[in-house]
Amino acid sequence: MTLSPSQVRLLDLLFTKPVVTVADISSALGISHQPAYDLAGQFEKLEILREITGKKRYKKYLFADYLRIIERGTGQ
Repeated sequence: MTLSPSQVRLLDLLFTKPVVTVADISSALGISHQPAYDLAGQFEKLEILREITGKKRYKKYLFADYLRIIERGTGQ
């Protein structure tokens, strides 16, 4: 699978900020909200992100695998 430049930049963001909103993605990547929402949706389908609020609006997404890696590394 080949990643787009925006997808690579989102992955980079997730390693520094494992809980994000669409507004965070939009701001960090310098893109409008709709492409940021689309990216979040793509990453959610790939199970890279998991939506954690259960809301229709103002969703937060968790980079769950990253947190699992950190927990394993710290023995928690």
